[in-house]
Amino acid sequence: MASITIEGARRVFSDGTRALDGVSLAIQDGEFLVLVGPSGCGKSTLLRAVAGLEVLDAGRVLIGDSDVTARPPGERDVAM
Repeated sequence: MASITIEGARRVFSDGTRALDGVSLAIQDGEFLVLVGPSGCGKSTLLRAVAGLEVLDAGRVLIGDSDVTARPPGERDVAM
């Protein structure tokens, strides 16, 4: 396993909905993190961005020391 770092993640959908607006967080190797919040607050969008299933409009995703923001899902070695 490796650490996951999210820096300034932004995602705005075509209808103008802001799903992510500058989200930053760091999850250390072996750490357990729970995302909670109301429906539509961006939890699934954030997870999809880490997995590479959602393209960020800004920001970056690092797995370990590697910037995987532009890598396709199959090259990230993560699953939902």
